[in-house]
Amino acid sequence: MREDARRNKVRALKDEAAQMAAKGKLPAALDAWQQVVALTPEDVTAHQKVAELLAKLGRKAQAVQAYEDVARRYTEQGLFFKASAVCRLLLELEPGHERTQELIASRYSRERRPTPAPPPTQPAPAARPSRPALPVAPAPSRPAIPLFSTLSQVELKEVLGTAMEVRVLDAGEVVVAEGAAGDSMFALVEGAASIYRGWKKPDQRRVARLAPGDIFGEAAMVSGAPRLATVVVDSDSVVLETSREAMARITARYPEVGQRLDEFYRERLMANALRASPILRGLREADHTVLMASFQPCTFPDGQHIIDEGQPADSVYLVLRGVCSASHWTGGRYPDLREGDLFGELSVLTGGLATATVVASGPVLTLRIPASEFRTRVLKEPQAMLAVKKLAESRLQRTMRLDQQDSDEQVEDRRV
Repeated sequence: MREDARRNKVRALKDEAAQMAAKGKLPAALDAWQQVVALTPEDVTAHQKVAELLAKLGRKAQAVQAYEDVARRYTEQGLFFKASAVCRLLLELEPGHERTQELIASRYSRERRPTPAPPPTQPAPAARPSRPALPVAPAPSRPAIPLFSTLSQVELKEVLGTAMEVRVLDAGEVVVAEGAAGDSMFALVEGAASIYRGWKKPDQRRVARLAPGDIFGEAAMVSGAPRLATVVVDSDSVVLETSREAMARITARYPEVGQRLDEFYRERLMANALRASPILRGLREADHTVLMASFQPCTFPDGQHIIDEGQPADSVYLVLRGVCSASHWTGGRYPDLREGDLFGELSVLTGGLATATVVASGPVLTLRIPASEFRTRVLKEPQAMLAVKKLAESRLQRTMRLDQQDSDEQVEDRRV
């Protein structure tokens, strides 16, 4: 069959399958998808449609076999989350199923199964001149998956088998809502999503887009803080959800999983900090890991005082999510502190007391770096030290202007 004719035939069969499924004629829809598979055996989506219809028709053994084939194909293509989603479907069909978990875990854990060496080339018969052996291309290595590829095979198999749940979402559906309890994390398997601040408010803005393979929601799940953004799917999508409760059960059995999750959380926060802060961005890459161990994620509810004017400031804070208000004792206001802004650095630099009161305006996520660590890890770098000095001088000048303004007003009051 010519290529154009084959493509047209496949397109017609897919349309027919969709129409038959919509009418509830599942055997006819299955027949159409099986013809698509015969014409395009490389189309994994078509194989998955066949597996789904076999399951709906109650043909369990065939459905399990078809889903196993789909999971293997996704695994070989490096599509970890798609393979994991199919694994969850297999476990629903066959609760004791372990083969697919073992396959995925063996390919993506930190103990990845090595690619077997090709068999030695057999020497050619003496009567014929030998030809040089063609080089054998090694099988492509599996990509490392953030967080999951740091787990052992046993740990990853446990996560695949007990911690993940598949959720199918319609376009426009909210996955997580700003301000809600953060009790789970997600991986986008199929579709697209957007991250918004101020969802459904006059100042609503989209701050990022998510693509298949992206992980989100882990910050609130690990910290226990409210969600700081809203995630909405832009199209019909599939996500894998891992709840805090399910992860807690695993970490109780395998404490290292909790350590890996904490490391992953810190790495993500550090990446956000380096992207957001021009001061930290100038640090050498070798200092990033050391600095990551020095900071503590801190969340503050709306209205909580983080720094009080006139009190010692023993830490420097970096705003990662949310907004903080800063004020002077005279009632004067400084510009709001937003993502990437540091505060507390002036007191650390001068050794004096805090010159402003900083309060959370809504839920806020920060990184807190102890003053001693800030001096040894950040201020030792000339570029970072210069940036901090400029920032501190600017803020000191604003404070002096407010002090002078108050002094002038007092003089004017006495004259009156």
